[in-house]
Amino acid sequence: MGHSGVAQNFKEAKAGNGSIIFGREKTMSWITIYISGKTDFREEVRKKLEHSDQRYLQGYIESPRADMTHDLFWMDNRTNLRAFKDTIGAKVIWKHRIRFYTTLEDFMAAQEPLSENNFSVREQQMIEKMQFSFSDQVL
Repeated sequence: MGHSGVAQNFKEAKAGNGSIIFGREKTMSWITIYISGKTDFREEVRKKLEHSDQRYLQGYIESPRADMTHDLFWMDNRTNLRAFKDTIGAKVIWKHRIRFYTTLEDFMAAQEPLSENNFSVREQQMIEKMQFSFSDQVL
């Protein structure tokens, strides 16, 4: 089939409202999946997905933290997250401690540095003041 045959069978792909349209009647929407792991899982996940029947697009996301690895995928909306995880496999997920996020908000919240406490600066000052006054009473 030549170039003109391809043009007759498929309309130009158009992106709009989260959909990509192929042909006259087929519409495909994409679900964004953010993935984080404690070690570099990207090559193993890519190989698992390449050898599957999953419809996906791989994206790119920069990893600001050295102790975490991240990746971004768009998967066909006809696939659920469970099927996506099954394709990757429990062994790979467990080995790299992979976490999956379906919203940017959840992903960003999980990336914030972990602190010893969740106190504000004012609360921390009050705690230090109480500790100091308590140490004076004990002596």
